[in-house]
Amino acid sequence: MPRPNVDIPASFPNPDKIIAIVSSLCAHSSVSGTEGKIGDWVASEMARIGLAVTRQEVLPGRANIIGTLETGRLGPTLLFNGHIDTLPVPEGYSHPPFEPFVANGRLYGAEINNMKGAVGAMIAAMEILHDRRDRLCGRIILSAVMAECDTLGLGTLHLIESGLSADLAINGEPTDLRVMTCHVGVTQIRMKASGVSVHVCRKAEGPNAIHALIPALAAIGEHCLSYVPHQDFPDLPNLNIGQVSGGTLASMHADRAEALVDVRTVPGMTPESVLADIRAAVEKAGAATTNGSSVTAELIARPDFCQQHPFHVERGEPVVRAVAEAHRELAGAEPYIGPLYPQVYFGTDASHLGRAGIPTVIYGPGKVEEINVADESMALLDLMTAAQVYARAAAKICGRQ
Repeated sequence: MPRPNVDIPASFPNPDKIIAIVSSLCAHSSVSGTEGKIGDWVASEMARIGLAVTRQEVLPGRANIIGTLETGRLGPTLLFNGHIDTLPVPEGYSHPPFEPFVANGRLYGAEINNMKGAVGAMIAAMEILHDRRDRLCGRIILSAVMAECDTLGLGTLHLIESGLSADLAINGEPTDLRVMTCHVGVTQIRMKASGVSVHVCRKAEGPNAIHALIPALAAIGEHCLSYVPHQDFPDLPNLNIGQVSGGTLASMHADRAEALVDVRTVPGMTPESVLADIRAAVEKAGAATTNGSSVTAELIARPDFCQQHPFHVERGEPVVRAVAEAHRELAGAEPYIGPLYPQVYFGTDASHLGRAGIPTVIYGPGKVEEINVADESMALLDLMTAAQVYARAAAKICGRQ
């Protein structure tokens, strides 16, 4: 890993500037499916900095925004990755959620933890790096992607499949400024049963789909999954039946029944292996066909959901070392490096990047317990630290020798 010849001033980032950037992000409502306006703002801000801007429309009105800093010199490609869509904003705010303000050393604004604070810090870092581009080599890319919260990665998968490549990546999901190296895979499955909609007085005319689905659901659980335990993933894998629906009236047979199943997986497991395990368990229990109704199980497909494999990066990877060193320089102490809890249960775009062969580390401002809560806020010091770490890590990776 090249040593930097890039001075990142201790006064960077200018507090007023980063507050303005993150406040502008928080002023835009961007619940998944409504990323258009915030994407326009991010594109204009990237252009203002001097980055080459590309817009990838993945779904109508929903685009990835990509800003590239080209140095014109041979060297590694570093990718910053963050999502611009959010969860629905919860009720209970004591102030307008999209009118951000500063109080008591904190910036208040909707969805600042997941992850408008990190995206703003990355934009600020890109500006300082652009100003020092004559002391850099290679290229640095900032990808502000759509559809992470609702599909778990459609934007980043499109980014990869469109041909974008990188040698290393930093994902900015909230880690409370700790260096996160792994998380579960996420497999989601739809199980279905069919029946005949008739009144109970005519029950001989056809099966009840719900009666068929219930024994199939009873047959599945962690016990039916094939896996090897992993020390970084304690108490995993995990299988959850999160939704069951079907039927119309208590007095009628259900003509359809459906269940959504979520499985959090450990290394060695794949969406396909999980699906095979569930199908085998249902078949073994004799629940695949009940009273004339068959039960099916299928992976939920894109664009509704992007199946994720477990994410794991070695602690010795250059991108992990660069982020850890940058944090240590600022904090004066070694950062935590490894699995985080409960974040190990989460899915992120780092899974797709890692699977594409891009060593990726997760590091960002924000606390898990403060995600998507009323009156959401973030410490200004955390924002400043994240921006500094992003810039310094990039300088370590792309600095000219």
